[in-house]
Amino acid sequence: MANPLVSVVVPVYNVSKYLPACINSLLSQSYSPIEIILVDDGSTDDSGKIADEYSAQSPSIRTFHKRNGGLSDARNYGIKHANGEFLTFADSDDFVSPNYIQHLYDALITNKADLAVTPLHYFTDGTDEKKLLSGKYNNKQDMSGEIIIFNSCDALEDMLYMRHIEPNAFAKICRKELFDGIWYPTGKLYEDIATSTRLIDRSNRIVFTQYADYFYRQRVNSIQSSSFTPRSMDLIDQIGEIQDLVEKRYPSIQPAINCKLQSAYFNLLMKIKPNDMNNKKYAEELWRSIQHNRCRVLKDKNARHDARIASLLSYLGQPTCRFIYQMVRNHSIH
Repeated sequence: MANPLVSVVVPVYNVSKYLPACINSLLSQSYSPIEIILVDDGSTDDSGKIADEYSAQSPSIRTFHKRNGGLSDARNYGIKHANGEFLTFADSDDFVSPNYIQHLYDALITNKADLAVTPLHYFTDGTDEKKLLSGKYNNKQDMSGEIIIFNSCDALEDMLYMRHIEPNAFAKICRKELFDGIWYPTGKLYEDIATSTRLIDRSNRIVFTQYADYFYRQRVNSIQSSSFTPRSMDLIDQIGEIQDLVEKRYPSIQPAINCKLQSAYFNLLMKIKPNDMNNKKYAEELWRSIQHNRCRVLKDKNARHDARIASLLSYLGQPTCRFIYQMVRNHSIH
């Protein structure tokens, strides 16, 4: 019996330096058949040209060019044009192992799950990508193939506590029908988290599989590492949507929402420089939220250590808390 078609949606925007590595890794998949959907979101560099060249060489690649609408809009466009029974995503500056799709698909089918997830393996520019793929930088845990099965409530709690499941569009696979009526919010930053939550909520069974298959590039100028702007507060809005869902359907995991919010408050506050008068009101708002939420986090025995430590440090005042918290974060980042 032939395997079903898997669609891989890849939003593309000004990544000419990295795009070939991403596409080549997808063309090297052990699973077949796949279709690679490249959505050029109005790139101003050679990304669109590179995508067209690959499309001309491989019948499994389809390239679409559209006016710039942002990452969410590009993903939604790709979903609309996907022909596969199954759907996965990759970011155009990342790359995957040859078994990325096969491992996810096998986990999904074998465990009769609605959604399969694999961890991200972070790397920075300058890392030897061939050594990453060879497993030289991975420990035995990375390739254990360990399987963890969740129901929707437990999976959501796991994601909010940032244990195994991450709220990204990529490093996951599901049947395309799971997306019926679900889209990525346009015009927003941190667009993945609310959509991933809705997919988990719709899934009866979620499987996490431990392989080193998805390699996430950390760039200095990425959204996550950029400086604060008022739009950065989109993160709080996105988590707020999750909070509404949790209150209605999963009240037992409210502590996990408190922990996620506390981490978000601190992360955003750290992006605002102490002398940044333009964003002073946001810094004050975030600090008040930290103070309001800290007792809840400190009482939560399941809260992440960095969230509890940061909450405790907040009693020392903002300047001291900023200094020590930043040191803690520097030692705990991926």
